[in-house]
Amino acid sequence: MSYRKDDGRYARMFAFWAIFLLLGYGYFHGGGLTDLLSFYLGDANTVLVEPFPLLKKLDIAATISVALWAVSGLLLRAVLNGRRIADALIDTESEMQKVTWPTWNETWQGTLAVALMVVVLLIVLFAYDAGLVSVMQILLGSSGGGA
Repeated sequence: MSYRKDDGRYARMFAFWAIFLLLGYGYFHGGGLTDLLSFYLGDANTVLVEPFPLLKKLDIAATISVALWAVSGLLLRAVLNGRRIADALIDTESEMQKVTWPTWNETWQGTLAVALMVVVLLIVLFAYDAGLVSVMQILLGSSGGGA
């Protein structure tokens, strides 16, 4: 039974799936646990089922990775339902419900303001840089040639 089962449900679900999918990425992506196990098992890594959905083939290394991923999911569920972490996720969800989210129009205006400011700063910094290069060329008496 989980601690305060119905409180902070969405925060717990999001945390679980985000971490669980990241673990899966680490287990199955190139250079992950499955490839590492394949390297260590060598010729002993026999193919059990080919073709296999999502994994292309199910071999010993992939089977071990799937089993570890399932155990990781169970451990992750237990950890996220612990008192301290569950309370933190419950508090996070309740605070997120108090946030006043911007409208689409406010978001668009903010994006345009940031983009405009970046362009203005780009122009100003380019002008300063060009001016300093000119001053340095005058002071050093060179026309930009190398040493």
